[in-house]
Amino acid sequence: MAAGPPPEELVRQFVEHWGVMARSWGINATMGELFALLYVTGDDWTADDLRERLRVSRGNVSMNLRELINWGVVHKVHRQGERREYYRAEVDVWTLFRRILRERKRRELDPTLVVLERSVAIVGDDPSQAAMRARILKLQEFFGLINTLARRLLDLEPEDMEDLRILLDALSPPR
Repeated sequence: MAAGPPPEELVRQFVEHWGVMARSWGINATMGELFALLYVTGDDWTADDLRERLRVSRGNVSMNLRELINWGVVHKVHRQGERREYYRAEVDVWTLFRRILRERKRRELDPTLVVLERSVAIVGDDPSQAAMRARILKLQEFFGLINTLARRLLDLEPEDMEDLRILLDALSPPR
């Protein structure tokens, strides 16, 4: 069996990939890289150490750490006898997923549902706008289903994961 990349190279590739993915998800690349570095190493880092490692400004690190903390995927860690603040990534995957889903739902899905509801009200029952109303209603129905799914996933506890896996396996076509 061939040996994988040395850990330093693996960390670099992991962090780089999360920066690229963050951009494609509409998130600041540094935010993705900071989270990835904290997560993959499993270490506690100071803001200065993160800044040096990622070669970004102090302000960029500070702003993105604050946002990651707001999302609940990074935590401040206090070390007895030290004045510096350390940061650590949440490592429980289910907790991460739920926190990210909750934030994305709040920022993206909920406002979309409001706009769709408002759009249906504005179009009203005007017969000349029936086709537009039908299209908006289809979108509203679809996003409503996504919202229901998101709420149900947010209500699941880690111990429910196996039940979810069984349900999804039952819904999957055989390979």
